[in-house]
Amino acid sequence: MKRSSIFSLIVILSFLFTGPAMPTAVSADSAQTYTVLVGAENLSRASGVMAYFPATLQIHVGDTVLWQQNTHEIHTVTFLAPNTDPPALLLPAPAPFPPGSLMLNPQAAFPTIPPGGIYDGTYANSGVMSTDPGQPTQFSLTFPTAGTFTYLCLVHGVMMSGTVVVEDPSVSIPSPAAVSDQAQKDMNLQLARANALFGEAMSQVPAPQHNPDGTTNYTVLIGWSQGQYDLMDFFPGKLVVHPGDTVNFMLSSTNDAPHTVTFLNGADDIPFIIPIAPPFPPILLINPDVLNPINPGQPLTRTGIYSSGLLNPIGPGPKSYTLTIGDISGDVPYECLLHDTSGMEGLLKVVP
Repeated sequence: MKRSSIFSLIVILSFLFTGPAMPTAVSADSAQTYTVLVGAENLSRASGVMAYFPATLQIHVGDTVLWQQNTHEIHTVTFLAPNTDPPALLLPAPAPFPPGSLMLNPQAAFPTIPPGGIYDGTYANSGVMSTDPGQPTQFSLTFPTAGTFTYLCLVHGVMMSGTVVVEDPSVSIPSPAAVSDQAQKDMNLQLARANALFGEAMSQVPAPQHNPDGTTNYTVLIGWSQGQYDLMDFFPGKLVVHPGDTVNFMLSSTNDAPHTVTFLNGADDIPFIIPIAPPFPPILLINPDVLNPINPGQPLTRTGIYSSGLLNPIGPGPKSYTLTIGDISGDVPYECLLHDTSGMEGLLKVVP
């Protein structure tokens, strides 16, 4: 997902206003630090797993958990206060922004860290993390009391959740090294299972429809999801077409994530977020050029940007984007503005 460099700096600077990211030790010298990997991805296959590795972690009282971001796809590590619902990821932007404008919820986007990084059972949040350059990649908490504590990703909901089981020091548990080794094995296994879904996704692509005038209607499926597995790709990723043909880009029946279909034609990338400051924390406005179509209904040429706007499987709005090929030839790349750094890119090869 594209974020502007300004947004990157704001997220990092926000840690200065919410407290230290690394917790202070609260127990004996025997306290240890355990690492949990946040998400998994295979960029060469544009596949991901929306999970924490390990999903369930045993530690001792006084130990620290370090969550390490492991994907370009954004995630959070969020512990909710008792009997509360997760905060929404998106909110309507306030006046004077036009009706329909959206912003990232500050409660979700920015970190909330308890004093000293000592988990006290209330709301604690990493804020948005990503391995994109300049983004926060770590979050840690120390657990001073025994108990079972659950958390989730605010971007992907309860589908991506984890548990920290804090045991009395007398209980025998695996070492941090053993936990990390097993987590890596589990992650590799889950990625292999995700990659195995590509054939199933391709089998669902409708056959081309040939028209009496010699043109053809093609369908490209956008994304493919199955449980925690997410294929951030177009199916097919490369398509040979002719001028006058029509391509219908359609969210696949199993897709869970929002996407765009965007032909930049050599233009600069379109940032997902436009930071508005003051106030502080700033308003993180969703770029209208991501939300709304660009050049809708116009035949594809090599001049200007063509974009579907946001195609969201949940809620109102379009679920597909139809494009007619203009009088052009050669390779025309396109991408999803939200997941291009996760490998979600496609290509139309236009043959005269």
